[in-house]
Amino acid sequence: MVADDGHAAGLRLIDHAPFADPTGTRTALLLEAGSHWETVTVATMEVAAARLLRLAGTVAAEDALLVPPPATAPPPGRVARVTRTVTAQTSGFAFLRPYRGGHVVPQRNTLIALDGEAEIRTPHDDCLLVMPSLRAMPGQTAVRLARFAEE
Repeated sequence: MVADDGHAAGLRLIDHAPFADPTGTRTALLLEAGSHWETVTVATMEVAAARLLRLAGTVAAEDALLVPPPATAPPPGRVARVTRTVTAQTSGFAFLRPYRGGHVVPQRNTLIALDGEAEIRTPHDDCLLVMPSLRAMPGQTAVRLARFAEE
């Protein structure tokens, strides 16, 4: 689970004021189930959504079981808090290698990208790269950097 304070570029449903208001009554959820281009992501999302609907009492347990489980069990859950959102400043933003979401960079201060001449480095050890965009345009989120919460 990734916790952050939202996106300046490209608001998600959960970022809009009626859903972000801690005193409000509206609720929105964002489910990140994996890399968008991987087949297992759809299966994981369907299982998670079916379980949520069953636990919320929206559908009967037997209806929620109609969704087949994914071929592989998901890894145990962890919480990661976004510590920095990297927004591309130039059209020259580029990662030094083709990172995928979920990649963990073990060492603090590791150079992961260049934005023009500016260096983008990991701010802490065991830095989780959240949804790195391999084609970030100026003003768009290129990657979010996160730290795992203590167990």
